[in-house]
Amino acid sequence: MESSWVPSIQTGLATSLKSKIMKKNFTFENLQIAIPKRKSNSHKGLNGRVLVIAGSKGLGGAGIMASEASLYSGAGLVTLHTHKSNLEASLIRNPEVMALGISKFFPISENVNVILYGPGMQNDEWSNKMLEHLHNLPKESNLIIDAGGLQHLKNQNLTISNKTILTPHPGEASNLLGIPISEIQQNREKTARIISEKFNSSCVILKGNKTVVYFKDKRETFVCEDGGPELSTGGTGDILCGVIGALLAQGLSLHEASLLGVAVHAKAGEIFADKNGEIGLNATAIIPIIRKLLNK
Repeated sequence: MESSWVPSIQTGLATSLKSKIMKKNFTFENLQIAIPKRKSNSHKGLNGRVLVIAGSKGLGGAGIMASEASLYSGAGLVTLHTHKSNLEASLIRNPEVMALGISKFFPISENVNVILYGPGMQNDEWSNKMLEHLHNLPKESNLIIDAGGLQHLKNQNLTISNKTILTPHPGEASNLLGIPISEIQQNREKTARIISEKFNSSCVILKGNKTVVYFKDKRETFVCEDGGPELSTGGTGDILCGVIGALLAQGLSLHEASLLGVAVHAKAGEIFADKNGEIGLNATAIIPIIRKLLNK
């Protein structure tokens, strides 16, 4: 329990966040962000490379969903490094994803544009072995840390780059700061800022109703007005990370990819709910909706 951070939320980190922080609301419809148009002679190498490191034994679906979301969102090449028990399922579901079952650190190519680390990881031997990847990242790669990877971030003395996005839900934010979820929910914008300051992350996306996106460099806070309770189901966070990874890989800036990824993910949930109702959304159902929205 890191009790020293409790008063920080209540006071707004007065000592370290003195400058005025902008807050803006946004929706998918009012964002003026688009994926760069592809050249007629475009090839897969020009459309970005995403590496997903995810999925311990019994939790393979997280990595499979994240990699599928990256594939459908336009990444040119998607690779999945996962527990060997998940390999067959990934190849059957998405043969286009270059899946590899690994049991220890596997060197990362300098050509990888985005690394998505953490979905489907838990406190087990395989997940802990994957931690070495965070100590051996290509200098130019963007990094997204989600789910179990956030626990590694908390437990280890890691120096993360200025190209890192953290994507906690309220429970994970509670764990990162050692305070109750109820307090997280009452102070969502401050929470995102505090996590960014504490872990030196360029961007924090605090998921949930009215997802908060905070950028450290400009100290800007954005709140997404799209989305609803239909997205409160397992796997939707894995989809979001995969989408953001693909957008980064295709050349959008960290700011653009984070905002567009959150907005298109939320809008896809709304479209699903309009057609089917709020109950019963399975996370992969929004992937083709996201693809259609991004192609508009």
